[in-house]
Amino acid sequence: MYARVTQYQVKPGKQEEFIEALTGSVPLMHDQRGFVALMVLRTPGNVSPDLRVMTVWDSEEELLASERNLYFYQAVSRALAFSEGFPTIHEEEVVLSDFPD
Repeated sequence: MYARVTQYQVKPGKQEEFIEALTGSVPLMHDQRGFVALMVLRTPGNVSPDLRVMTVWDSEEELLASERNLYFYQAVSRALAFSEGFPTIHEEEVVLSDFPD
């Protein structure tokens, strides 16, 4: 499995709208071949506006193929509406998980 980890700096007071915007993308994600999971992470009690969005894919090929699909850019543009600047995006290999097969 592979994960795309995207770090956004969310505009002050816009975290809920940011999360709602991504929630609207979930059905599109589930339609993508190889999609496993979406997680939005923030540090509890942290006043920082940073949020990490992680999508998990069955293979590196499917992760990379998702970047050639319009849904990916729609999801990023929805999130950017509530973000400052462009996010940091990188891919990582998942070396341990207990996601169901």
